[in-house]
Amino acid sequence: MDDIQFSTANVRIRTYESRLLSQNTFDRMLNVSEPEEIYPILQETPYGDFIEDDDEVRDFEKVLIAEKKRTFDLVYNVTPVKSIVDLTTLQYDYQNLKVLVKQEYTQEDFSDFLVPMGTVPLSVLKNLVNLRKSQQVDPIMNQCIQAVFQYIEDYEEIQAVDIIFDNHYWDHMVKISQSMNNPNIERLNQRNIDVFNISTTLRSYFMGQRKGFISAVLQKGGTLNTQQMVDEINNSLENFMSYMEQTDYSHLVQDSYDEITQKKTLTGLDLNKDNYLMQRFREEKMVPFGPQAIMGYLFAKEVEIKNLRMILVGKINKVPEEILQSRVRESYV
Repeated sequence: MDDIQFSTANVRIRTYESRLLSQNTFDRMLNVSEPEEIYPILQETPYGDFIEDDDEVRDFEKVLIAEKKRTFDLVYNVTPVKSIVDLTTLQYDYQNLKVLVKQEYTQEDFSDFLVPMGTVPLSVLKNLVNLRKSQQVDPIMNQCIQAVFQYIEDYEEIQAVDIIFDNHYWDHMVKISQSMNNPNIERLNQRNIDVFNISTTLRSYFMGQRKGFISAVLQKGGTLNTQQMVDEINNSLENFMSYMEQTDYSHLVQDSYDEITQKKTLTGLDLNKDNYLMQRFREEKMVPFGPQAIMGYLFAKEVEIKNLRMILVGKINKVPEEILQSRVRESYV
């Protein structure tokens, strides 16, 4: 991949970055007394394009989805390499496939959970689920659907199909990143896998899952030794934490050590992992050439929407401002 080909796209991305919400905007939303006061603030931002005067704040999800879709459409239009955006949107393909499969299995209508974004059109995914095969998707996606339905046929239940979906999703991600032959992209993808594996190991442990389950849900392609992670957590939580403190991700567990070891919760870790990735993207966003600016902007938009959803849900449910403030992710700008 030739990094110079991104120079024009990166100029456009700088413009899009200027439209990201500032910390001041988040502070204004955190300070309101009622959730209805948030929409007038959002109407001053790009999200306002999707808000009508009589819209109910409790229907905020359609606003967030519309802005996210617009973001992906804009970046797809400017990037010289579509696969760069695919690294972010691929998750929505697999999210939609989960919904479509569960909808077929239960014969219930889950269409409200489908999202209008991904690397391929939703109509293609529907055909894939109906026919169990498609020439319009990557072979990994075909393999995934065939494995899912084979599991359903063998066990007559769908409780464990999420593991099959997730394993194929990460294999697909690794395939895309490696196909671009760019060390920066591969490094960023390895980071994402490592952070996912750390969180998944701890979450599985707190759920009481055994060694075999944890081994099945951890993903290949990162820099951490997944077998050692499984062995350490199988010995004890303290052993796992000591092992993590010897890695490049030591600060992730150090900052959340008391919460993890005493409260057995991961709220702080989830916040820290997003902030960690945001810091890494911020370090690389000023590189004039290469795909880092695009990837950083897309991650920033995802975190921005996560912050908005958390604040809106919190205000609707009367969560105290200081608690919401402590859960806001770091800004990219």
